[in-house]
Amino acid sequence: MSGYRVVIGGMSHETNTFSTVKTTLEDFRPIYGDEIVETLKGTRSGIGGYFDVLEREGFEYLPTIKAGATPAGPLRNEDYWEIVEEIKAGIRGAGKIDGVLLALHGAMIAEDVPEAEGTLLREVKALVGETPVIITLDLHGLISKMMVEHCDAIYGYDTNPHVDMYERGVEAAEAMVRTVRGEIRPVVAHRKLRMVPPTINQRTAEGPMVKLLETARRMEGQPGVLNVCLFPAFPYADVDRVGSAVVAVTDDDPGLAQRLCDELGEQMWGLREEFLKPLTPIVEAVKTAMDAPEGPIILADVADNPGGGAPGDGTEILRELLKQGAENVGVACIKDPEAVAKAIEVGVRGTLSMDIGGKTDKHHGKPLRVKGTVRTITDGRFIHKAMAVGVPADVGRTAVIDVQGIEIILTERSHAPNDPEVYRRNGVEPTDKKILVLKSRGHFRAAYEPFSRAVFEVDAPGLTTPNLEWFTYRNIPRPIWPFDKI
Repeated sequence: MSGYRVVIGGMSHETNTFSTVKTTLEDFRPIYGDEIVETLKGTRSGIGGYFDVLEREGFEYLPTIKAGATPAGPLRNEDYWEIVEEIKAGIRGAGKIDGVLLALHGAMIAEDVPEAEGTLLREVKALVGETPVIITLDLHGLISKMMVEHCDAIYGYDTNPHVDMYERGVEAAEAMVRTVRGEIRPVVAHRKLRMVPPTINQRTAEGPMVKLLETARRMEGQPGVLNVCLFPAFPYADVDRVGSAVVAVTDDDPGLAQRLCDELGEQMWGLREEFLKPLTPIVEAVKTAMDAPEGPIILADVADNPGGGAPGDGTEILRELLKQGAENVGVACIKDPEAVAKAIEVGVRGTLSMDIGGKTDKHHGKPLRVKGTVRTITDGRFIHKAMAVGVPADVGRTAVIDVQGIEIILTERSHAPNDPEVYRRNGVEPTDKKILVLKSRGHFRAAYEPFSRAVFEVDAPGLTTPNLEWFTYRNIPRPIWPFDKI
């Protein structure tokens, strides 16, 4: 062993301040200490990347807490501070340490703490002083001056869907190793932009992000440049730090870091209109999918995306599928604990007749009356095979009901079905379906696009709609595009 010691922690939540779903520490299902190692070592997660690098380099790692929850409304203050204090306690109890590695999101908000990550970093830096603090962030993070000033390097995801969590964790950990050994002295700069594009066209395989990433990679080829990353941002947070951003990390050259941010920021601003994208009306999307010669045809319920803070119990696309008589359809997922309990009560092959969905709020359609056959019942646990490979998932008890040829996955917990395993674990083979309804904005594409014939982003109602005019913002900086002409 080298004798070097690094504290590790994780805190992740993409907070939708418009969400009607409240968030508590229980939703985070935190894991502590050695349990983090047992759960994440060997996985393709960011923290899994930390472990692999530090172990390879002979560093000792000291895990504190890993807490992450499905996006929803702001976290309760007391629960937020419990996470922060757990990380701080781990640092205090570690004795002499050489660095802190944190896996964060970047768009987390507590009830009275709009700067959740920045506040955590300020608290950590107050404890460790000059000891390096390096973080990984989601591409949808809301970068702020407080965050940048209280860490030594930032590594944001380069892909959307986020299939590079592990690689960014590896990069961050390697930067920590080099920093501790005195080989580099990272400095970080950022450029904030008065633009808040919808997330629907923030993909990194097409659209404006492709051009921006090409520039970022070219910049990283320059001497002294350690990292350049883009944050097109998360628009469903009504806080002052909303807005896109560029971050650059250099080796002891703050002027270069800022010049890179300014140059790439100007390019992002110039491409802002390319982030806009039309949606397909529900009736048209369903008819087109039914008329397609072969499937699967994906209907993405982008406005009811649990991965962005919606409840995942919207009914309007399902309502139209039933109205038009669609068959051989898979729907994932509708959160409805009441319906799951009733399905368990009637049992497999039993008949379920009741209202499902539309029970969280009035934004995602009314409850839908159905009569169907219970096909499967499971505990709702599976292992991810797409994005964060190897990391366990738990959507609560789950039931599949067959309603006139439409198999609907009912879950106790909100879940964005970005991994086809949620179908397969419940006895439904997604590649055999003519139509798949996915309550997701875009992360599904990594796993589903290789076997799907077409994707339609559907203009259904909900709290993650790309139609940002639907929301009433009170705290974001103005003027800001696309709401104002600048």
